[in-house]
Amino acid sequence: MLNRLAHVHKLAFRMSSTHTNRLASEKSPYLLQHANNPIDWFPWGEEAFQRARESNKPIFLSVGYSTCHWCHVMEKESFENENTAKLLNDNFVAIKVDREERPDVDKLYMAFVVAASGHGGWPMSVFLTPDLHPITGGTYFPPDDNRGMLGFPTILNMIHEEWKKEGENLKARGAQIIKLLQPEMTSGDVNRSEDVFRAIFTRHQSSFDSRLGGFGGAPKFPKPSDLDFLICMANTDATLNSESSKESVKMIQKTLESVADGGIHDHVGNGFHRYSVDAEWHVPHFEKMLYDQSQLLATYSDFYRLTGRKLDNMKTVVDDIFQYMQKISHKDGGFYSAEDADSLPRHDSTKKMEGAFCVWEKEEIKTLLGEAKIESANLVDVFNDYFDVEENGNVSRSSDPHGELKNKNVLRKLLTDEECATNHDITVDELIKGMERAKKILWEARTKRPSPHLDSKMVTAWQGLAITGLVKAYQATNETKYIERAEKCAEFVQKYLAENGELKRSVYLGSTGEVEQGNQKMKAFSDDYAFMIQALLDLYTTLGKDDYLKNAIELQKVCDSKFWSGNGYFISEQTDEKVSVRMIEDQDGAEPTATSIASNNLLRFYDILEDEEYREKAHQCFRGASERLNKVPIALPKMAVALNRWQKGSTTFVLVGEPDSELLIETRKRLNQKFIENFSAVHIRSENDLGAAGASHKAMTEGPRPAVYMCKGFVCSLPVRDIKGFDKMLNDL
Repeated sequence: MLNRLAHVHKLAFRMSSTHTNRLASEKSPYLLQHANNPIDWFPWGEEAFQRARESNKPIFLSVGYSTCHWCHVMEKESFENENTAKLLNDNFVAIKVDREERPDVDKLYMAFVVAASGHGGWPMSVFLTPDLHPITGGTYFPPDDNRGMLGFPTILNMIHEEWKKEGENLKARGAQIIKLLQPEMTSGDVNRSEDVFRAIFTRHQSSFDSRLGGFGGAPKFPKPSDLDFLICMANTDATLNSESSKESVKMIQKTLESVADGGIHDHVGNGFHRYSVDAEWHVPHFEKMLYDQSQLLATYSDFYRLTGRKLDNMKTVVDDIFQYMQKISHKDGGFYSAEDADSLPRHDSTKKMEGAFCVWEKEEIKTLLGEAKIESANLVDVFNDYFDVEENGNVSRSSDPHGELKNKNVLRKLLTDEECATNHDITVDELIKGMERAKKILWEARTKRPSPHLDSKMVTAWQGLAITGLVKAYQATNETKYIERAEKCAEFVQKYLAENGELKRSVYLGSTGEVEQGNQKMKAFSDDYAFMIQALLDLYTTLGKDDYLKNAIELQKVCDSKFWSGNGYFISEQTDEKVSVRMIEDQDGAEPTATSIASNNLLRFYDILEDEEYREKAHQCFRGASERLNKVPIALPKMAVALNRWQKGSTTFVLVGEPDSELLIETRKRLNQKFIENFSAVHIRSENDLGAAGASHKAMTEGPRPAVYMCKGFVCSLPVRDIKGFDKMLNDL
């Protein structure tokens, strides 16, 4: 169904106006949304740059993505306005960029906007010289002067007049600005990982919301990088008995349970929305991103393992996220990027509203659930109690400034299962079964509503995150559906997103469901490589298939040749395109940085291949980020985890022999069940396997098989050759 809807949305945008511009021939859903604007948009590329140079006009660069709410607002207010379009067409060269296609362009000019204005966001609006140097910029601009803000037409006229008078000076100033954006190639000593961990942990402690979960106030993001750090922090004490481990577990559990119970969780349609506009996790910004689902899948799975598989509510969420990911899946195995926050309330509506697809009026729920019962209780009464449904809606005006959710309910859980069951004199089992029945009825009704726009772009980096999440779900639950889906996604990447040993950035859903390439085959970025290498190492670690390790090694070579700076990884490779500054990301945000993930990948390669070059390259990553790790380590929680691995060493299990032997089958099963700090696995059938490349691993192939060795803190144990011996080894960890 989603495949068909994606095509319908593309056609709707193309047919919405008599205007057609160059974006109509693009594949990006975001660019296609603007293909019928009266603005003479160019995609990013030499044609636009040449037009600016020849006409000596400044460039207006607009950057966003297809599920961005305020991007839609600015399009309706300004980009579809004929008068505004005339101002742009007469005086500027207008370029539209999908930030998910071109993170290098986005990150460069976002750095400028943040430095100039103190904040960033999308849509990003930047004025450039014909040499692509910044003049000024911001984010959303309103259509008129009001509330102390200059309207977009006023800004266009001001920039045009200033360009006519001060064009040469603006060019000179822009050239100076671009120099200031060049990353400093510093390198220095890094604090001990214990000190870095303590600094991050203390910061989280001080900002933790013990009543509602999460950190800080509204808006609240369930940031997986921070939660993953706390999982690592807790796991530094294998018994979880130290004060820091107990506190970490408490913060993680409260946050994950609050997020799962809140309205940020789509209780009917599965998966998680982007963030909560309030501190209670109640009213979300309704868009859904693949990279959020994938990382939260990994986080919930890891926490379920960390706590000994005792918290069934965590396992339930793992399956819930998986169900949603299946809904945004291409038949050949790739995952689509995102679903929009906005949609039409009804099929005869002309204006989209945020959350329209997801929210409910009480009367509608009553009609749908009718007279159904849970034992002697009315299903509708139990449902309304369970999900906080109110007659006049449960959304406060402060969380709905535009009144789009008036009289609507965003479903959330305020009661425990036990409390709700007691309220209605039913058992918890009866309650859960009844709620599942009710949710299916509501989902069927929701599928008949106008669907939100689907961004059907399939980005390599996010396929990598999805594979990692699915592998971790398999490790946590031992359910083969997760690992099978991970392998299917890996096959998709190999078939559609890899070519001649290199990766592409993205592919797109075609009109009949086939996979399409972009007009310019989008070159991959460092995050595409880092996240896919991580995914392949995860598959190798869990399944022991040499092909995954071989592919990861080859991709790492390409990644180093294209992006290595000497102390980290540039976002983009050096090309003849006019992105004049190659940025190195220095903050684990909605997604971790490529360097954070790559540094851990390099240490995993060292564990497997025993090649010191990998370990030294990871060391250079830490030295390159030393200032951030020493002064503001909370900006790089994922790199802090890798630093801990570099300083303390790994726990590596070497499995020697046929993988289908009883010992190795049971060993893999037990390794999946236990959450082990800085874990690596090496799988060796014979001395010719890649895992036997190092001297000590090769020596292990000369003994009896099957056998399992444990190497910890740079020292390896004697081999064990039966499961009883392995269990003792594992218990002694």
